[in-house]
Amino acid sequence: MELEPGYKQTEVGVIPENWEIRACEELCLKIQDGTHFSPKTGGNDYFYVTSRNIGFGNLNLSTAERIDTAQHRGIYERCDVQKGDVLLTKDGANTGNAALNPLDEEFSLLSSVALLRFDPERNSSEYFLQQILSGPGQRQIKEAMSGNAITRLTLQKIKNLRFLTPPLSEQRAIAKAMGDVDALLDALDQLITKKRDLKQATMQQLLTAQTRLPGFCGKWEVTQLCKIAEIIVGQSPPSSYYNNKGEGLPLIQGNADIEDRKTIRRVYTSEITKRGRYGDILVSVRAPVGEISRVMFDVCLGRGVNGLRYTNDFLYYAMVAKEPSWKKLSKGSTFDSVTSTDVKAFEVDLPVDEAEQIAIAEVLSNMDAELTTLEHRRNKTRAIKQGMMQELLTGRIRLIETDANVIPFPERKDRTITQKKHNPQFNEAVVIAALSHRFGTEKWPLSRFKYTKFAYLLHRHAEHVAEGYLKKAAGPYNPRTRYGGAEKIAKEKLYVRTHNNGKYQGFVADKNISEANDYFQRWYGADELAWLEQFRYTKHDELELLTTVDMALECLRQDGKSKDFAAVKQLIHDEPEWLAKLDRSIFADDKIKSAIANANQLFGNDGD
Repeated sequence: MELEPGYKQTEVGVIPENWEIRACEELCLKIQDGTHFSPKTGGNDYFYVTSRNIGFGNLNLSTAERIDTAQHRGIYERCDVQKGDVLLTKDGANTGNAALNPLDEEFSLLSSVALLRFDPERNSSEYFLQQILSGPGQRQIKEAMSGNAITRLTLQKIKNLRFLTPPLSEQRAIAKAMGDVDALLDALDQLITKKRDLKQATMQQLLTAQTRLPGFCGKWEVTQLCKIAEIIVGQSPPSSYYNNKGEGLPLIQGNADIEDRKTIRRVYTSEITKRGRYGDILVSVRAPVGEISRVMFDVCLGRGVNGLRYTNDFLYYAMVAKEPSWKKLSKGSTFDSVTSTDVKAFEVDLPVDEAEQIAIAEVLSNMDAELTTLEHRRNKTRAIKQGMMQELLTGRIRLIETDANVIPFPERKDRTITQKKHNPQFNEAVVIAALSHRFGTEKWPLSRFKYTKFAYLLHRHAEHVAEGYLKKAAGPYNPRTRYGGAEKIAKEKLYVRTHNNGKYQGFVADKNISEANDYFQRWYGADELAWLEQFRYTKHDELELLTTVDMALECLRQDGKSKDFAAVKQLIHDEPEWLAKLDRSIFADDKIKSAIANANQLFGNDGD
């Protein structure tokens, strides 16, 4: 295979010509592990850091113990941890975890952690931290430990680890790009934790009537489940009916069939004993007893769960809040369990006024929806980071640091990024302009519907992720292009103008279109528009089908779920703005299956 100019073939594959493959000991000024003798803890002077304090990319001292000055001095003389050192775990279950030391203060290390001090005049510790945490870096570490009876890295094996080594300026540019994503992930993690804590406090207040919502002051009562809810006692069908072919309904036996309080598809059964419906509440009646979840699609209920059917969502939140109460009811010499009698007699507190129940459930449901949105955003950001690592840390995409404003904006043709920062809305204005020029004419201007779908497909193909798109009735839709400024910018810059052909209003190129095309060429290249030509005559409903199905596949991938036909159809069913699609012929089962195959082929998705 002919190599692209500027690249060379090496033992690890094709890399840029000015990159090297270097052993860790060539890159570091010092590689040393901590003390091999456990000091007496309980002092108040210096932190004593072990492998349990090293996360995957972060140093956590919340559980670190302290030792006195005399012991610290004896350890630090040999292993003098400094700010900027990479800390790598070399013993234990989390071997391979690594973090950068951000602290100016001294602390002591146990032998389960090694410090790697990279030569700052030649190498960036932040860059090599990302190399260690990358897929190839972690595989190297696992291979170095293979054959050992104990999970352990020796100092010599650490010294022998080999890394792709760009020039220092490029190391810094890559490290900055990756660090920006890490900072965003940290911020999202902190926000999610804060929102979860807030929801927990709100549940405590609202579900015990300590706080009342405005307009409600009626009585609450304690009542048994059998008096307010329909209870479906699970019953497992014979195992001869179990299958992995999707025949029948998913079988829900217990926690193995539940993730994040939601049912998942794992095993199917063609013999349906007890049916659970979408929205039913599930109570685990076998260890761990009392855990609460929701049915996300029609299922067969096995003997490990009971179903509860109630008129609104209040009971779900009330049952979640009372999960700890089940421990005193569980029994069984082999494993904990409760009977259907226990479930029927279980008591809950609830408002007599159903309107108050609904109002409380709505508050908590809105908080859940906000958490779900944040978690999806975090998952998408993680996926973006993985893609960046695969491209940047191998040199497939280059970051050449010409000034402080360099950002990773992939050009697919020459793989070299030298663009200055630009506003995302300006980027979308350029995309609208390029699409309007290519696909819009005076007779047939480019409609907003079509440019929205073309832009989605462009971003999925060029960048693998289409940011900002929401699940709307017409499929993926990015409201920021219309309401956030992109269309306005494109018109003010005279890149495009609106034009009515007598049937509808759309966009055509305006007098400054060449400027927008120049930007597009630099950022995306001509190949992307050529790739989009295959959709020039695609009907609107077919574009809606393809983009909707692809977005569903992406959501399932980001959530780590199966991406088969049943999962895609269920996701469309569960999305309020998409549910009506399933009543249209274009979203018939065979059309959805065809769109799944098409999306997998277009975007290289891993089909199931």
